[in-house]
Amino acid sequence: MKRKNEKNEKKENENIQKTNDKTVFVSEIRMWTACPKQLYFKISAERKSQPDLIFNEKRAGVFENKIWREICLELPALVLEFADDINNDENNIDEKTDVIFAENSEFKNRIKKLFDEIKQEIDFENLLENDFDIENDKIEKKIEELSRNIDLTIQRNGTKFFEAASNPTAVEKSFLFEKADLFGAPPKVLIIDEKRLPYLIKISKAPSDGVWESERIAATAYLMILESEFGRQFVSDSVVIDYFGDYRYVRIRPQNRRKVFRIIRKIRDIKKGKMPREKNIRLCGGCVYREKCHVKAKTLFTKMFGGE
Repeated sequence: MKRKNEKNEKKENENIQKTNDKTVFVSEIRMWTACPKQLYFKISAERKSQPDLIFNEKRAGVFENKIWREICLELPALVLEFADDINNDENNIDEKTDVIFAENSEFKNRIKKLFDEIKQEIDFENLLENDFDIENDKIEKKIEELSRNIDLTIQRNGTKFFEAASNPTAVEKSFLFEKADLFGAPPKVLIIDEKRLPYLIKISKAPSDGVWESERIAATAYLMILESEFGRQFVSDSVVIDYFGDYRYVRIRPQNRRKVFRIIRKIRDIKKGKMPREKNIRLCGGCVYREKCHVKAKTLFTKMFGGE
């Protein structure tokens, strides 16, 4: 087992070393699907070493999302462990799935305890010295939401996905699709029906049905990487996207793969210095690059059409 782990670690390091300026990361595909111009300014700021223009994690609330993301990674084991504890007293959990998590204070206390532990780790890691704080009411609301989502997942599929996610074949392991120069580390790689598939985490509300298109594209990119690594016959044509405890199991279609390749070409253009024409105006209000983007757009407009 030790030799196998060393071999896997060596291969992962080799994959990381093979990345270059032409390599496209799945995280970049995620940002492109959110707003191509945001990705352009982020890459530009990083290459020019302009820290004032690089995405400000604290201002964007990323630290809080890191905590919930870590909770989602550990959640499947917590759900199964709690279900086992309940089964010690109750003979049939299946008849109680609509109330076990959403209405059980003990489970919510376990989540709150885990939240506090992870927060301390992040505070220490980033030397925040109590500068990063979240109101208890906000935490409790998120725990209520998480508990309800767990119930929804179990009502639809039983504990199938929690069982798979509690015993992944890989966690945050890096893979490289060499032919496409596509690099990424899915949060988990699961095995369902004897085939591998990526598991993604999204700390946001799921659509009424299926998944959001941006998450489908990122999941497709991860799926393509796994197909390259293990062979398509050993990889599922579906993915699991975890919307904060609400697990969605969706099939990836050929057109999704074609779209990933188109986005890869557009990202490579950005890395060559080409500003994309597309942008998501719904994100402009809270974007850290909005002023620079507005000025740049105005300058281009002036050059083309004149005026102030």
